[in-house]
Amino acid sequence: PEPSTFLQVADIFEARGTALSKSSLFPGQRVCKAGKGKPCYKLAYFSELRRRLNFIEAELACRRDGGQLLSVESEAEQKIIEQLITELRPTDGDFWIGTDCSPQYYWQDGSKSTYRNWHWDEPSCGYEVCVVMYHQPSAPPGLGGLYMFQWNDDNCETKNNFICKYTSGTEGKPKYSTVADWLVLLSEANVVV
Repeated sequence: PEPSTFLQVADIFEARGTALSKSSLFPGQRVCKAGKGKPCYKLAYFSELRRRLNFIEAELACRRDGGQLLSVESEAEQKIIEQLITELRPTDGDFWIGTDCSPQYYWQDGSKSTYRNWHWDEPSCGYEVCVVMYHQPSAPPGLGGLYMFQWNDDNCETKNNFICKYTSGTEGKPKYSTVADWLVLLSEANVVV
């Protein structure tokens, strides 16, 4: 397929510290480099709704690639992720992150969540127990402002984009560093792409 076809499937970006990496596979596409500095991130964005993943599928995709769903440990890290998403320029579509709506708020990597960025009226919990980072640039502002980058609890079966994080504490280097590798990963997880 043409590179533009790949970009319609998933745009994957990388960041380390406060600097963004500029290593491209196709125009606009960046990935964590194997063996490089940590932490780094991959943002999996799918322009077609049918290609997005539920929470469990997203967590599996990150784990199989040697990472975890995103844990946000500080306001500075939150700003890095916001910058990455802004550079990606995606249309509407929230991103799964690696915590849930529980009283203790632990990240999927086992660490306790000390930083939180909930939208003003969230979390509501109930049947919504998984957590997304809002990204709805076309939505009209609500009472809490724009639906951009704040966290919201969501139904775990909802199909969303997702963000993986790779740290020195995860299984090492990302296993999949090209879009073709990610397509294989998603097909192995029985995800239609």
